[in-house]
Amino acid sequence: MVSEVNGPRIGTISVPEQRSTKIDATNGVDKTAGVEHHGADVVTLTDLASRLQKLTQSVADLPVADQQKIESFRQSIADGSYQVDTHAVAEKLSSIEALLADLPDPE
Repeated sequence: MVSEVNGPRIGTISVPEQRSTKIDATNGVDKTAGVEHHGADVVTLTDLASRLQKLTQSVADLPVADQQKIESFRQSIADGSYQVDTHAVAEKLSSIEALLADLPDPE
């Protein structure tokens, strides 16, 4: 991807994509519709960028926690059937401590 900054004049970002949509940054008017605003910033979204934006939004719309999994854990703890894998917990703690040991001292 090639990006070029040309100062305050009107410019676009050159990207090797065939389909793109130009949007006026001041009011969101589609430039492909024939509406022009001189002196305004222009954002060009390629097909790939549009798909990435939609994907990002769909991920943001997902719930933060899996409520069904949480309820399953709650039920297992409540009825005493949840078993803690002490070896796995010790391994994770050891890994975290090793990572923290590699950090520089804050001074």
